Amino acid sequence: MGGSLNCDELMSVATTQTGLDDFGDIPFHEPLDVLIESLNREAGLAGDRERAAAATLVGLLAKRLRLVHDRKRYPAIAAEVIKTPLFIVGLPRTGSTHLHALLGQADGIRTPMYWEMSLPSPPPERETFTTDPRIAQIQAVVDQLPLELLQRHPMSPTRPEQCNMLNDWSFIHQALLASYEIPTYRDWLFNADYRPAFETHRRTLQHLQWRNPGQWVLKYPKHLMALDVLLECYPDARLVWTHRDPAVVLPSVVSFTGYMRASATPNYDPKRFGREWALLEELVLRRGLDTRDQLTDANERIFDLHYQDLMSDQVGSVEAIFRHFGMPFTDEARRGVQDWIDDHPRTKHGEHRYDAADFGFDQDRLRDRFGFYIKRFGVKAESRA
Repeated sequence: MGGSLNCDELMSVATTQTGLDDFGDIPFHEPLDVLIESLNREAGLAGDRERAAAATLVGLLAKRLRLVHDRKRYPAIAAEVIKTPLFIVGLPRTGSTHLHALLGQADGIRTPMYWEMSLPSPPPERETFTTDPRIAQIQAVVDQLPLELLQRHPMSPTRPEQCNMLNDWSFIHQALLASYEIPTYRDWLFNADYRPAFETHRRTLQHLQWRNPGQWVLKYPKHLMALDVLLECYPDARLVWTHRDPAVVLPSVVSFTGYMRASATPNYDPKRFGREWALLEELVLRRGLDTRDQLTDANERIFDLHYQDLMSDQVGSVEAIFRHFGMPFTDEARRGVQDWIDDHPRTKHGEHRYDAADFGFDQDRLRDRFGFYIKRFGVKAESRA
């Protein structure tokens, strides 16, 4: 039986919650309509699952209303220039989350924090950035998260997070694919116009930068799905492309996303989900590589970083990235990076354990399937106990 989510009702609830009714000029009805149709027909929503999905959508609509209102209230936000942002892209589970945090320790670098992307209104201020009461609000949310989730993906209100939270209010939102079985929406995403998504991304960066400026370092693996549009929106963007053995990446990412899918989807089948997600990652990777092949300045614009190189010399890897892009790397930055490494061991929340066979994966077959990628970048095979 289909669900009962209704776009007009959700918008009405968001309007009532916020006291605002201007959803702005960036188109969003098509992606939201497709998403709601897919959730209603395909996700098996009922009871608490349906209420949780409704709350998520209302939250994004309310976020949109508040950001639009802030932009009208503070016109100076629109004058902010996002200059030479640095994006970390590549397959997921390649050390990119850790690298994002390391890069954020350097002088003048601005990485978007989980708390400010979750609750961006009103615009954060530099003077109160570490004491803002919204930090405690998000900490209360993190405190309720299962340890299993934190073992798969460390989270903290004051830790950098994936920048898809900057454009989630566009409703062109790949992260939802992890939680819900919504094939209609998934397929729509592969044919969508991503310009509205990156315009919401840019406007949110302007919003966060206005009273707390810095050099942006951002991260989201699925940007490869529309890398061409990212570079259209940010023509001076630079990229750090992280690499790792797909035979290790795929079981790890499916264990992580599968945990979320299982909690929101009835009759979850891990092997079926493994097939679905492996295809998604392959298609996204191929699209990103197609865009890369069209760049005439790829050698200057892109820094390739292999997982083994990052983990064998973390400080040196950060320094090499800064050097490649002509960015200063001071002794203070070096100390900050090392302090982060010392304070955030990989097993801080315990070890992420999984068995590739649970998802129907075979290492040799995965390496054959992703041979086009492994050979191109000289990705080394990695064993995992």
